[in-house]
Amino acid sequence: MTDAPSAARDQPLIAIDVVPVSFTTADGLRVATARRAYDPYAGREALPGVLLDAAERLVDGAQRALRTKADIGPGAVRHLAQVGAFDGPSRDPRETAISIAFTAVVAPGVDGGTAVWHPLGGGDLGLPFDHDAIVRAALDQVRTRLWRDVPMTRALLGDAFPTSAAAALHAALHGTAPDAGNLNRALRTNPALVRSEAAPASTGRGGRPPATWTWTD
Repeated sequence: MTDAPSAARDQPLIAIDVVPVSFTTADGLRVATARRAYDPYAGREALPGVLLDAAERLVDGAQRALRTKADIGPGAVRHLAQVGAFDGPSRDPRETAISIAFTAVVAPGVDGGTAVWHPLGGGDLGLPFDHDAIVRAALDQVRTRLWRDVPMTRALLGDAFPTSAAAALHAALHGTAPDAGNLNRALRTNPALVRSEAAPASTGRGGRPPATWTWTD
């Protein structure tokens, strides 16, 4: 028995939703939303999202969502990774739509457009659809992949970073400061990192200068 022709079946829409994240030691870990222009939920903040066009690749749809809904161009996106599929039957009040979600690590300083940046740590943002669940899943993925996924971690911390930045990122993701000894050991034994001593400041005080870590490739 063969399936019925696709035209005779009720096919769900494919949506692309993106969780833009950015990190600095000054601002911490932040996530961006965009204000919706149309119903449903017109005027409310939600994740940047679009419906996938015919013959459009998923990554291209994610870039389009960032560009058209949050004014985040491809040059500002350091890393883009798929989070997963969200298929709750009532996630969209209009009709059945499956969301393919992405996390986008955005370079610091991308402000002034339509994106609204929120510091993390205060619980859900109260977003429509199932976007709070998507944000939680994206952050769980970042938490799990930190240090194991070199491109993602490098996108968050930059090409070179001090130990204090690594500690701040860990605290932002886990809610508690890391053990200093364990963190230094993890950095020191990471084959993708090289340690260098920062030039000592001319303060007249002794002590070991802070370490800076750079990626080997």
